[in-house]
Order: sequence, then structure tokens, then C-alpha cells
Amino acid sequence: MSFCCRFLTKLHSKEITKDENGRAKQFQLFSIRRPYMRAFHTSWFCFFLAFTSWFGIQPLIPTIMKELKLSKKDVANSGIASVAATIGLRITVGPLCDKFGPRRIMSALLLTGSIPMALAGLIKNGTGLIVLRLFIGVLGGAFVPCQVWTSIMFNSKIVGTANALVGGWGNLGGGFTFLFMPAIFQLIKLAGADEFLAWKIAVIIPALICCIAGKFICSYFNNSSMFLM
Repeated sequence: MSFCCRFLTKLHSKEITKDENGRAKQFQLFSIRRPYMRAFHTSWFCFFLAFTSWFGIQPLIPTIMKELKLSKKDVANSGIASVAATIGLRITVGPLCDKFGPRRIMSALLLTGSIPMALAGLIKNGTGLIVLRLFIGVLGGAFVPCQVWTSIMFNSKIVGTANALVGGWGNLGGGFTFLFMPAIFQLIKLAGADEFLAWKIAVIIPALICCIAGKFICSYFNNSSMFLM
């Protein structure tokens, strides 16, 4: 316990200077000092979770196709719907970040996107998959508050570095889900579920994680001095 305390104290120890606009002039990657570095790490991690859930259906498509007897066209159209929803939403989310702050919008996207993901097991046909992925596409909009969040925290001389890292690390969620979801799927099967029940349970896991993260940053970190909204 004492080691953990010393480690956390060290992460908080370095002072971060700020400019006349209140933005950080330094970037300390291994710090969790608030508000700057804590906002940075929360931003990329939430974006990572959003992308993990957004792409969470994709690794399970072969099983879903088998159960619902879907065609390749159904799957392709569902992918188009998912991307289309994200493009449209990102246009809307930008002004919303300006008005309500990126933290609140990130929270709203995680909470909203977790609902259709958790209900994925209820789809019965190709149309259901298309509609489902259309609504799950909400999570792809998390890129915007992620970038806005760091943009308002860091000085112009280092904001490019911050934005590149949160964007890159967040995008890793799209790849991580191809390891995570099959592993969850197989574990549920090992627990005794058949493959059709296993995928329905598996999709609930990332949805639950997104819901918890969205609620956490909305309520626990509700102090604007911690994240400057």
C-alpha cells in the first residue's frame, strides 16, 4: 500500500506550467496530475472504450450470420449504416461540445451507444442488424469530444502531440476488440453456453463497460476545475 501511495504521489508531484489562457505548456505523459494530464488520459481511454464497443459486433459477424441466415449484402449494408451514422453525428457533436463541453458529450455518447450494443442480441434479421449498427454508430462520434477535450487543455505548441496521442491510442480500441470480443465469446462458450447464446451475452460486456465509464466521468468528475469541461 505504501508503494502505491508513493507511486501516485510521484505521478502528481511535477508541476505543470500554464499559459495566460490557462492551457498547459508542458506535456508529461506519465503524469496523472489534474486537470491537464488526468483529462488527457481520461479522454483517450473513453475514446478507446467507445471504439472497442463500436467495432464489437464485427468479430462476431460469422456467428450472427449463421444464426440469422444473413447474406453478405446484409452485413455490408450494416457496416455502411454504422459509418454513415458516425459521419452525420460528428457534424452535430462539434457544436454540442462547444455548448456543453467535451466531457459531458463524451459521457452522453458512451451512455447512449451502450444501449443498442446491449440490445444487439434481440435482432432477428438483416434489417435488424442494419438498424442496430446504425445506432451503435453513435459511439464513433466519440472522436470529436476526445479531440476537443485535449485541444482546450494544452497550449498550441504541444496540442498537436496531445491530439495525436489521444486519437491514436483511442483508435487502438478498433483493433483491440478483435482480440477482446472473441476471447469473451470463447469464455462464455466454455462456461456452457452455445455459440448463439454466447454472442448475445458477449455484446453486453463492452456495453456495460461503456455505461460505467460514461456514468463515472459524468458524475464523479463533475467538478469543472478537474477537467475544465
